[in-house]
Amino acid sequence: MLTVEPTIIEKYVRPGKVKLVFRDVLNHGERSVRTSEAAACAGKQNQFWQMHAILFERQGDVYATSNDQLVERIRTWGKELRGLDQVAFAKCVTERATLKALQDSDTAQRARGIISQPIFEIGARRLAGLQSVDAMAAALDAAMK
Repeated sequence: MLTVEPTIIEKYVRPGKVKLVFRDVLNHGERSVRTSEAAACAGKQNQFWQMHAILFERQGDVYATSNDQLVERIRTWGKELRGLDQVAFAKCVTERATLKALQDSDTAQRARGIISQPIFEIGARRLAGLQSVDAMAAALDAAMK
């Protein structure tokens, strides 16, 4: 996913050919919830994808960190994002300002039968699991015809 996502974004999303929408599925316990909250809180300042990238790259650290220490670790990672209002970010993460919206999103995804990730919906087609760049490109190209 670390190489597929940037390639698809560069080839299809940036030129405006497709729209990439991220929907949360909270299926890995408290860490899943907390990391989703971190991305959503950064998103309030238009830095969702930047935080998403940090969290994805550091998922090993996420799962090696205790639940008690995870919020502090997330706040530290937030300091790496240029222009992020650290006070607002810390408050959002600490006060769990995005939790209800994330839970609602998770409930909606589960109602549609989506209980794991990654899931890619391209037109009426649903691709489950990690996909290669070639598989994603073929599905996107076919949907755009």
